[in-house]
Amino acid sequence: MESVMLHIRGSGDDVLTPVLGLAEALPGKALDCAEGGLITPGQTSGWLAFQQFRDRVMGPSQ
Repeated sequence: MESVMLHIRGSGDDVLTPVLGLAEALPGKALDCAEGGLITPGQTSGWLAFQQFRDRVMGPSQ
């Protein structure tokens, strides 16, 4: 296997914990397709930007 792509839905920063856990278990890296960089613990800017975009387009998540 060369790559795995996840489409993450939801809200809150806790979603990145299992994503990073999966990357570590494979082993691999987690790439933020929105920002083009790697996702690292504590780095949530791409996820926050996605949630802001989603809320602007779709309305706040429930």
